[in-house]
Amino acid sequence: MTASSGGRSLAGRVAIVSGAGEGIGRSCALALAGDGADLALGARRPEQLDRVAAEVRALGRRALTVPTDIGEPERCRDLVARTVDEFGRLDAVVNVAALSVDEATVENAARSEWDRALDVNLFGTMEVSRAALTHLRAAGGGSIVQVGTLSTRTTPPRLAPYVSAKLAMIGASLTMAREVGRDGIRVNVVAPGYVTGPHLDALFTRYAERRGVAVEEVFADAARQAVLGRIPSPEDVAEAVLFLASPRSAGITGVQLDVNAGLWIGQG
Repeated sequence: MTASSGGRSLAGRVAIVSGAGEGIGRSCALALAGDGADLALGARRPEQLDRVAAEVRALGRRALTVPTDIGEPERCRDLVARTVDEFGRLDAVVNVAALSVDEATVENAARSEWDRALDVNLFGTMEVSRAALTHLRAAGGGSIVQVGTLSTRTTPPRLAPYVSAKLAMIGASLTMAREVGRDGIRVNVVAPGYVTGPHLDALFTRYAERRGVAVEEVFADAARQAVLGRIPSPEDVAEAVLFLASPRSAGITGVQLDVNAGLWIGQG
């Protein structure tokens, strides 16, 4: 990938990507770097960060790795502070880091599961976002992109803490969009549905075992239910994130952009 020309790209700008170690986070990092951004990469596993940083540098961009568990507020603030110390500015934040609590219903989820889901998916995401605001203002504005989930539209069973925390994150993010818009700061949400990769492989393997069918049948069923007849890739999600993170979407704030190949189409 090469950086786009003109003022609509991220050339000369600096972005943070939390949850950058694999999957959607890695793809977002590479998409932003390909568009010209220098990057601070946050995730819990240093070895994953090092691999993604090497890929970013291979695209000709600078990369800073900051091992980060966004469930810890001081680590969120440190991620932002180290970014500005290294690069001297901040223009965009992409929050991908998330935690899912499987098989947890409203009735049986332990308080610790609710707390951990909220600590990461709500408080951690918003702590990174809040810490960034001063620096985004100093840059004359910028973009915050939160990665949500289709589950907040469909509210599937057995994901109660995760869905609840993500719904709260969306509410807080859209409220923030109203509060900081006059500072030139845009806040938007990208909501993936099923996304190809190891996590989906594991999920669909469990579904297949429950149904007593081959995992290939579960994948085929999911693809058939989508209007586009396929399951999106991490790169599909990253392209939506890139659009909202870059000046190309300068007139857009306070929206949730679904990336699910038409698996869900509706209102609200």
